[in-house]
Amino acid sequence: MRMAIEADFKQALACWASGVSVVTVRSGDLMYGVTVSSFSSLSLSPPMILFCLNAASNMLPLLDETHSFAVNILADGQGNVSGFFATPNRDPSPDFGDIAVVDGAGPHPVLVGASAYLQCKLHNRIDQGDHAIVIGHVTAAVGDHDASPLVYFQRGYREITTN
Repeated sequence: MRMAIEADFKQALACWASGVSVVTVRSGDLMYGVTVSSFSSLSLSPPMILFCLNAASNMLPLLDETHSFAVNILADGQGNVSGFFATPNRDPSPDFGDIAVVDGAGPHPVLVGASAYLQCKLHNRIDQGDHAIVIGHVTAAVGDHDASPLVYFQRGYREITTN
């Protein structure tokens, strides 16, 4: 019975279009990133965001260590970037292979080509079910309003078209 609701739940949620983001951290000489589709603004004053991570994610101990992170909001055409960071439980490394990064307004790597990024301080972490809800206080925000977003819908990347 439980498996039926989980399958139905996944199918229903596939009908929700979402943007795609990658959360990145730098700890010493190592970097780590993870694809996150469950990202949302939380508060304007103070500026806060939230996202959810699997409780087994290698990102959680790094967030506990660094107490800060960057959120990179991916642009159309960055599906390969999303796919790279969606690989579960990669080990932190000194680089992200062919994916270029730059320094942003904080200590964490910013992905080249992202439509926006936010540097955040860890505000709170709430363990719930098989995930953790991570709440961040935004300390810097940079966006390219001409960029089109990477959108995920029905288990695939989509383009936004205008009439």
